[in-house]
Amino acid sequence: MTEVDWGWKLREAFDRLKTRYEHIGRKTGAPFLAIVYPPEAQEAVLKEWRTLAGTLADDFDMCTIDVLAVTMAVVAELGGENIVATMKDAMPGSDAQGELGVMWTDAVVAEVRRTALQPCSRRRIIVLENLAALFPAAGPRAVMQRLWDSEQSCLDGPVVVLIPGTLVEPRVYSFVNRRNEFMYRGDIM
Repeated sequence: MTEVDWGWKLREAFDRLKTRYEHIGRKTGAPFLAIVYPPEAQEAVLKEWRTLAGTLADDFDMCTIDVLAVTMAVVAELGGENIVATMKDAMPGSDAQGELGVMWTDAVVAEVRRTALQPCSRRRIIVLENLAALFPAAGPRAVMQRLWDSEQSCLDGPVVVLIPGTLVEPRVYSFVNRRNEFMYRGDIM
């Protein structure tokens, strides 16, 4: 994917947010707008995203959630040494990596919920960035599914999910170019 492709995606996403705010993801029943971009371009993508976000400041409240910070907080709470030891010497039949993924997903969902319940005088857009922090324990699909299963009542606006990876098929992306995930709810670009 070239720089022009992801730049176009970002501009197109902002056009949708401005003109179709209430309709994002409504065909599939979930207000998600996933933007898939090349992992190696993350720094440039986030810089351009923030620049474009500044143009909407008068009409929208852009609430960014740094998934890396959320996962780091979970690791700090549990203790990195404890996590490594548990994964290295897992109990028979346990799935330490999967359990860590659930903890990370739950922490991200809790942060989205907290953000969505904050008073807001403008139209709110919640943005999830640095999702590569979830790999390999979880992925964007798990976060979106959990959000939709448990928190849909508090989602009064779109949730933009910035996914490092490659669009494989119209509704399938390769998360960090390592694992394919199907996105059946929301809009994907």
